[in-house]
Amino acid sequence: MKDILGARRGLLLGWILTLLFAVPAVRALTPRTTDLDVPKRCNLERVFKRIGYNCAKLDLKEIPQNLKSSMEILDASYNRIRDLNPGTFERYTDLQYLYLAENMIQTIEPGTFAILTNLEAIDLSYNALTTIPVELFNLPLLRNLYIYSNNLYDLRTDLESIEKPIRAPLQLLNIADCRLGSVPDFGILPDLWHLNLSSNPLQHIQPQQFSPLCNLKTVDLNNTKMPPCACQQMTFYMRRRSIAIKNGMTNCDSSAEELIYCPDVVNSTRDASDFDECNVVRETKVLNEKATSSWMIVALSILACLVAFVVLLYVCHRRNAKSTKDVQKITLSDVKPSEENGNRDTLLSYDKT
Repeated sequence: MKDILGARRGLLLGWILTLLFAVPAVRALTPRTTDLDVPKRCNLERVFKRIGYNCAKLDLKEIPQNLKSSMEILDASYNRIRDLNPGTFERYTDLQYLYLAENMIQTIEPGTFAILTNLEAIDLSYNALTTIPVELFNLPLLRNLYIYSNNLYDLRTDLESIEKPIRAPLQLLNIADCRLGSVPDFGILPDLWHLNLSSNPLQHIQPQQFSPLCNLKTVDLNNTKMPPCACQQMTFYMRRRSIAIKNGMTNCDSSAEELIYCPDVVNSTRDASDFDECNVVRETKVLNEKATSSWMIVALSILACLVAFVVLLYVCHRRNAKSTKDVQKITLSDVKPSEENGNRDTLLSYDKT
């Protein structure tokens, strides 16, 4: 009987110990609702003394509206953003660098970027865009545009409707892997020095399409699958203009028979009139910048002279004031004794009478 009671007590004690250890373990494995409800926050960072936020990889579906309105850098890459509207960046007009790569952006409403007049660089790569928002071409400070790996099949139609030359001083343009058959007609781009066209099926590429890009220094044509004759023409054209072909030229292998049917390389690679027009615009821009800098130097020189003149007047005034005070002190010291002597003589004359 005692053995049975002892066994029961041992079994009961085992169950109690099992429950004591099992319940905390289950609680630890079960996610708390409060932890799930806590939103992921963007990290405030300073980059080269600029206010920036790192909002990457937070599964965001929209741009947060509780960030500092004075931020200049925003990285919202690797999220789940689908749409952008004019209210998205309404609070953040000081933005200079905007990174929106690796999202699911399909729609960008007109007016979304128009207010970002301080924007210098934007990355819209790896999204679901079919064109480049045309208002980007009117931003006065936009230098770098990355929009590769988008299906830009509407770009040609949209570029026909914009005013040219565009206002944006683009220097670097990356439109790789955008299913382009030719170089898009952006008009004259006198500041552009690098163009990435790699991984595009450039079946209709022609040297004259590069004529409006008179300042072009490097171009990436890797994996473009252009026809042999076009490849030969582009190689000759790039050499003539001293444009470096990044990653080399591919798919230029062709037999002698194929090259016989190619058009005259020299005549077919002559620049169009856009090249001369682009150079005129660029030279005018350079002259204007020099004139502006010269006027700034003249203005600063005049200002420095005025400041020096004012300082000189102030110093002279202080010296004159000090000299006047010294003269007054000397005059008073001379006048007082004479007045005393005069009074004393007057009293003596009265005594004599």
